[in-house]
Amino acid sequence: MGNYKVALNSMVTLFVAMCIWGFSINVAADSQSTEATAANSSVSQSESGRHVVDFIRDRDYACTQCHKDEKDMLKGAHSEALHPETSRSVTCVDCHSNIGKNHRVDGSVVTKFAPSQSVAGSEKPASDVAWITKQNESCMNCHEPKLLSEADWTHDVHALDLSCASCHNIHPETDPMKAIERKPRIKLCVDCHSDQIKEE
Repeated sequence: MGNYKVALNSMVTLFVAMCIWGFSINVAADSQSTEATAANSSVSQSESGRHVVDFIRDRDYACTQCHKDEKDMLKGAHSEALHPETSRSVTCVDCHSNIGKNHRVDGSVVTKFAPSQSVAGSEKPASDVAWITKQNESCMNCHEPKLLSEADWTHDVHALDLSCASCHNIHPETDPMKAIERKPRIKLCVDCHSDQIKEE
């Protein structure tokens, strides 16, 4: 009977050791296939047959702790859009840039969207060209210039002198510029170019 217990104990120990060894090889193989999947963009996660967990933290958390006003909340088309590079929802830092932990010190780094002229008019001085370019580059990450120029000729004419935010609202439910009728749209042209009309 004693030999039987020793043999059974040895077999159970050997079985447990083989299970641990087999599991560790399986884990090593899985991690290599996950790395290969990530490195080789032609292999999708679904083809690997494994579910890969991707931990995503709320990238807007630091922003929304202070910016709680209704006007600061992203609504409308931008809130439902997916970023073309990440295929995830658009976040504050996608457009405004990531300023890091020290917001009060590095706040000037944030891309702010605002009209590029304090007073409308073609003879009024525009803001710093670098500032306008920084704003518009952020928009062009998603909105292709070719498609914008096909949609409306004004995009080509104003792209270098005005920020997109001079005409478009970014956070609201609907962008008033998109639904504007022909006559009010002409009035917008006149509002900005009234100084040219007076000269003629």
